[in-house]
Amino acid sequence: MGDLATDAMQDANEIEMLEAKETWSVYRLADGTTLRIKPVMIAVFRADGQQGPGGEPVYNMKSTVITDVRAPSSSNKPN
Repeated sequence: MGDLATDAMQDANEIEMLEAKETWSVYRLADGTTLRIKPVMIAVFRADGQQGPGGEPVYNMKSTVITDVRAPSSSNKPN
């Protein structure tokens, strides 16, 4: 049995990214920790011959997520 993701990629063309704006999402936790998360797109592929319910093209993407955890200094930690 073939891998679904691999099968879908066989009939897809990579689309060149001309511009990207990848910003951090920032989450402050009750313990004083700050989590920063940023998605990074590696490649975008348009699936040939496939359309969504509204007739729009179907895209497959390769991406990763960068995380940054910032723990509070010991003087700022809640008791």
